[in-house]
Amino acid sequence: MSATPEASSWRQRLQLLLESHIDELKAKKLQPPLNSVVIEQGSRATRILIVSQGRLAVEQQLPGQAMRTLAEVGPGDLLGEMALFGGGEHSARVRVVEEPTVLLSIERAAVLDALLFDGDLSAELLHMSSERCRQSNQMIGLLLDGLEACAANDAEALTPILEKLNGSTESMVRAAELLGSLRASIAKPS
Repeated sequence: MSATPEASSWRQRLQLLLESHIDELKAKKLQPPLNSVVIEQGSRATRILIVSQGRLAVEQQLPGQAMRTLAEVGPGDLLGEMALFGGGEHSARVRVVEEPTVLLSIERAAVLDALLFDGDLSAELLHMSSERCRQSNQMIGLLLDGLEACAANDAEALTPILEKLNGSTESMVRAAELLGSLRASIAKPS
């Protein structure tokens, strides 16, 4: 999914704020190879990562299910913050999908200290988290609308939903394929 102008704006603001704290954050530069996992699902959160260069896939595997790509992230994106502020464990794994990839790794304590003394940084992190939730809610809404269109056998309503899903992540493209197949099977006369 491409970044909206608003998303680009908050990414830039967050990047500037983090850069203003770069000395105290003691960021370490990482250059992981292609397909390496930089965050493992279920692992304890000890740091956040800032993508300087490259692309990474955010993937999740629920018990008994296949691995799903939830999102792809690139320069300016922050990784690992949900676990840092939430339950302490990463809810997804993050894998390098493009070389070269350059990440800045910042330890949890340094991030929390910076947030304690910089209200602007705290506000931008909250804004970013809110934007990600909003995007997830939009995808869930599209999926539910797609199911309703299939149940109603409404091809006209389903078409724009499938187009939006096809412009998203690998998992949402797969969801669009499944919704299309579901509609086709419902449309067949018995």
